[in-house]
Amino acid sequence: MAKEPDSLQSQAYEMIRERIIFADYTPGMKLGIKELCEELELGRTPVRESFLRLAQEDLVESVPQSGTYVSKINMRYAEAARLSRECLEREIIAECCARIDATGLERIDELICDQQEALDADDKRAFFESDNAMHAALYDIAGRPVIWQWLNLTNTHFERFRWLSAITKGVDPEEVVGQHRQMRRALATKDVNYASYLVSDHLQKSRYDYDKIVAEHPEYFADASPFGR
Repeated sequence: MAKEPDSLQSQAYEMIRERIIFADYTPGMKLGIKELCEELELGRTPVRESFLRLAQEDLVESVPQSGTYVSKINMRYAEAARLSRECLEREIIAECCARIDATGLERIDELICDQQEALDADDKRAFFESDNAMHAALYDIAGRPVIWQWLNLTNTHFERFRWLSAITKGVDPEEVVGQHRQMRRALATKDVNYASYLVSDHLQKSRYDYDKIVAEHPEYFADASPFGR
């Protein structure tokens, strides 16, 4: 059965968005319709229509009589997404403390193990994805998976920033795993206040690492103002 046009447009959007997040398409890179159609194995219409959605999210910029180019990271959007997650996840982990059981703790243990294995293998993509899986699990355990899905619709610039953090030499990934282990212990003891503090501190890490990330990847940022300030 042939895919509906909206499905193809969404597929094109998701594929290009993923490549922008993981820096396969870098700021200033021209996105040619013909080349993308061949690479993504999609027609011109869904690719062209995906540009409209990507432009609305400030991920690409169309220059008249020139073409469409990947935008730099918008740190105002990144900070808005980070702050939204910090505020929400303080509540999410409090709900986790009330709801988590042995099965939930086992799930968290498996995800932390996955992240440690990715770290040991120096698999940065797997490390990044296991980090997201850990947080998605918290929303699921709290009974709020829809909120995680909603956040994923608005956090692309923060995801781009986090990926740069994952590949920046001066940023210690061991700290991320250590923070997740502390969060697991707080969940096991149902220590709501400590768990809430840990989540907040964890999501502040990107702010602490900002200068290192910008120093190594200056071409991704329009200015040197931390988190759009």
